[in-house]
Amino acid sequence: MTLRTAAVSLTLVSALALVACGGESESEEAAEQQATPAQARAEIGAVRKALDSAVASMREGDAKAADNAVSEGYLQHFEKVEGPLGKVDDELNEKLEDSIREELRGRIQDGASVAEVTRMVSAIKADLATAEQKLQ
Repeated sequence: MTLRTAAVSLTLVSALALVACGGESESEEAAEQQATPAQARAEIGAVRKALDSAVASMREGDAKAADNAVSEGYLQHFEKVEGPLGKVDDELNEKLEDSIREELRGRIQDGASVAEVTRMVSAIKADLATAEQKLQ
């Protein structure tokens, strides 16, 4: 086996390991599950800012930046809300997860209008406010 073949094989095995583990390390996953309700409420604020940034990007005609803002808000912030929120209202947690990660991103990628994205973000923000109340 050549050095190049070994390097390619190692890269492939590493990539497969990440896929098998869901792309997160155990410590990242544990941190998300162990977030306190207060930390989750702070993360909800960051999710709101990401959603506002997405709407601003849509108004500027930059759907790609809007999609990136939503994705970043979900991955960097909402994921830390899921553990605590799931403990108090799993149904709301699932609704928010689907609304942000699947529905909103999907509509942005499919060419939704600014008005439609704005309506969706408003509905998500209302659910985030409910989540904040439940995490008190």
